Amino acid sequence: MKCHKLFLIGALILGLGVPTQAAVYGTLKQDMSFNVDGQKIVKESGTGVSIIDEDELNYLIRINGEKSDLVGKRMIELQGTITKAKTDASIVSCTSQDANVVGSIKQGEMLMALEKKGSFYKVKYNDTVGFVYSTSVDEAKLTDLIEESNSQGRGEEVVAYAKQFLGGRYVYGGNSLTSGVDCSGFAQQVMKHFNISLARSSREQYATNGYSVSEANIMPGDLVFYGRRGVDHVAIYAGNGKIVHANDESTGIIISNMHYGKPIVGIKRVIK
Repeated sequence: MKCHKLFLIGALILGLGVPTQAAVYGTLKQDMSFNVDGQKIVKESGTGVSIIDEDELNYLIRINGEKSDLVGKRMIELQGTITKAKTDASIVSCTSQDANVVGSIKQGEMLMALEKKGSFYKVKYNDTVGFVYSTSVDEAKLTDLIEESNSQGRGEEVVAYAKQFLGGRYVYGGNSLTSGVDCSGFAQQVMKHFNISLARSSREQYATNGYSVSEANIMPGDLVFYGRRGVDHVAIYAGNGKIVHANDESTGIIISNMHYGKPIVGIKRVIK
């Protein structure tokens, strides 16, 4: 299958006069002032900045023209994770064999890794978004992206397993995927198959299991919790805006839209 050519996305630099050759951008989390040649320069929260180097605690950012200054890493929001190229490499439009070359990067240059996709990383370099082979970048700082990629693969396995029980009975307090379960029992027993332990009730699962993720970052296998006065229902996210869950006695185990009427309280990731 042919893949589409990737487009160039605009830099986050907002009128800073920063040279465009910088490879990595971020945004300030709060207003900051800098002293440049005796003149105070104020940059507001949300302003884009060009990152030209880093150490353990700080980013070196471009302030004005050729002027630069150190800013603590906690003060800058990033789109992805900064790494460096291990080799000269081409940036391609997608991961298929007929991908187009959309850019290139030289050994030692900084780039932003956005996600792991098989043997590739999706990256942003200057204003170009594309893919590079994982062997072309330093993966030492990308463990979170690797773990997230692994979680997504396992999450799809969880969903495939959960779907085997579609049409099964809803039984309040039930713990059997074949004889009957309620919503939290369904989530618990499905995850148990993958050696993931959950509390018994949906309220306890939400309070004690996994860690919270935003809806923007939801992945298959994440648990979606619902309720109007606290948590009273849980479902497994199945991808593409769908959930699989033990709904009620009249419907049993079904697939529904994620936004099916009951308010979402939160989303937790329990798959590692």
